[in-house]
Amino acid sequence: MARQHLLSVPRKLSNLERRRKSEYLEGYNAKLAEFSNALREVPYTEVIRFIEYREQLTPFHTQHGVKGDEFDNVIVIIDDGSWTQYNMGKMLTGRDLEKRLERSRNLFYVSCSRARRGLAVVFLTDVPDKALPNAYDWFASGTVHP
Repeated sequence: MARQHLLSVPRKLSNLERRRKSEYLEGYNAKLAEFSNALREVPYTEVIRFIEYREQLTPFHTQHGVKGDEFDNVIVIIDDGSWTQYNMGKMLTGRDLEKRLERSRNLFYVSCSRARRGLAVVFLTDVPDKALPNAYDWFASGTVHP
């Protein structure tokens, strides 16, 4: 519509567009242009899905976002390769830095205790062999697939 001159483009937006296309940027402006260009490559449907998730309009939640809630069935997805503040695999072994061990134990409890009926815990990273005895002990009524 802006190209057809039906709507005028605000000056701030036109300046951002000009800067985004510039080849002679440095530092912060270069990073901002790189981010803006990369953002334009994200399909619109993914942007909509992200907004729905952020606004809690999906059945998915973060482990921090479910404290106090209950659900019939819960799948806890754990990726120890992405976290530095938590490590569920090491927590299951009982061997980690004391503060991270406590944080991990608390978050694991919050995540797993949300389920009323069904619970599945899925590790995207390898679980340490020494963690398996605890997993069998903690989930004695269920099934553990190493």
